[in-house]
Amino acid sequence: MIKKINIKDFAIIDEINIDLNPGLTVITGETGSGKSIILEAIASLVNGKFSKSAIKHGASRCVVDLEFDKRSYRKIYNKTGRSKSYIDEVPMTQNDFLKSFESKIEFHGQNDQQIILKTENQIDFLDYFCGNQKDIAKIKIIFDNLEKCRKDLIDLRQNIALHKEKKELLEFQLNEIQMADIKEDEEEKLYSDYKKLNNQEDLIKKLNNVKQSLNDYENGVVSSLTNLSTELNQAMKYDNSVEDLSEIISSMIMQLQEIEIDIEARLSTDDFDISRLPNIEDRINLFEQLKRKYGGSIESIFENEKQIRYELNKISNYAKSDSELKKQITKLERKYTEIAFKLSENRRSNADTLSSMIEKSLAVLNMNHAKFDVRLSNNETDTSFIKNNGIPVKPYAKGIDQVEFYLSANPGEPLKPMSKVASGGEMSRIMLAIKTVFQDKNPVSTLIFDEIDTGISGGTAQKVSKHLKKLSKYKQVICITHLPQIAISADNHLHVTKSVINSNSTSVKAEYLIGDFSRSVIKNLFVGEEVGT
Repeated sequence: MIKKINIKDFAIIDEINIDLNPGLTVITGETGSGKSIILEAIASLVNGKFSKSAIKHGASRCVVDLEFDKRSYRKIYNKTGRSKSYIDEVPMTQNDFLKSFESKIEFHGQNDQQIILKTENQIDFLDYFCGNQKDIAKIKIIFDNLEKCRKDLIDLRQNIALHKEKKELLEFQLNEIQMADIKEDEEEKLYSDYKKLNNQEDLIKKLNNVKQSLNDYENGVVSSLTNLSTELNQAMKYDNSVEDLSEIISSMIMQLQEIEIDIEARLSTDDFDISRLPNIEDRINLFEQLKRKYGGSIESIFENEKQIRYELNKISNYAKSDSELKKQITKLERKYTEIAFKLSENRRSNADTLSSMIEKSLAVLNMNHAKFDVRLSNNETDTSFIKNNGIPVKPYAKGIDQVEFYLSANPGEPLKPMSKVASGGEMSRIMLAIKTVFQDKNPVSTLIFDEIDTGISGGTAQKVSKHLKKLSKYKQVICITHLPQIAISADNHLHVTKSVINSNSTSVKAEYLIGDFSRSVIKNLFVGEEVGT
């Protein structure tokens, strides 16, 4: 429970210190005295909502300190909109600070009534009553993943359609390169062979001239060197030192004979088959054509082939991804269906119980003839992966059910959607009735009501007072009220007053009233005129 609250430079409050007690605490005071500002300051800690305009005029910052059980919480807000958070004087992140208030303090006011009036929020109240929180968390994750997978599949199929023409072009290009069957260093040999064959007549003539010069019997180089070798051999009879010269000439003769044999072999091979020339020219033309299309060189053709294979592989993976996504969607649909039907069964089995309990609670709050009904329905659709009794129904993040609260506040009136028929006074009691029904399931230890008495009076106010008193047996209840019936039943009566100092400054004071002081303020509530004390 909240034990202490200190507020400094918040709105019209200079500084105020309040010790809070267990049970039912009512806050009274004239309109504009600062009652709601105190609750706003507490709320700024719990929900993190704060406007820098709430800093008191002339101040550079405002501070809110709260003691809850045995821990202290502090929030410092400055005019830049930034804030600092502390728990037990230890700096905290905003997220961790807010998490620390979970299941501790709960606020209820006009905004909460608007929340419950919205049909899309009413399923949350039923799920809370059913204890469906864990399954709701699971099905939301599954639903989000399912939506993402479906979007991914649509995007993927659009990509497949867009890449269809590209795939056909890439396949044509790959086939064109593969059919060419280009070998490494083939281009160089082609041009070499082309040069030979294109100049064949002159080349053969020159090779034959060399051959003839080598082996002519009378004037050939080999014949001349042979004669020289003979002369040197004879000279060796007189001078052994010429033997080296003879060996050199003999080596030259052998090399020239090898050249002659090589020329003869060249002249007799296919290298001089002129019929090969057209094929070589066609091959060269093909290479030039491919080089023009794929980068200007044989190396660039090979690089393009690699890139084309990569692109085709990527496109082919789209088909694999399509299959994998469909499997994933099927798996998620199966999981979704299982949890959705579990949720639906739990909701339907508890809806009548919740309706009956709220009706009884409303009767205690002077709505004796009220009828309350929690109704479930499904949105039928043409196609859906999930069917209820054989009928396709639309899936949502919280399952397949649509929940709506129906109300008949008076005898003879048919049940109608609560959002269309409930008055302000009825909504105050409906909210209180629901909170009473949920009291055993709600782990918070402090409930704060901002003007729960809106639109009620007389006997109804007396019933609401008893209800708040009943709640305060289990939880700390803090309530702003203008009704004497509620104020008179309080365990603690906190009265807020506002005064003007020197015509240019406002002071807000909160003090507990007991005895005659409390009775005096409550008396003024009965006559509809509150005065400060």
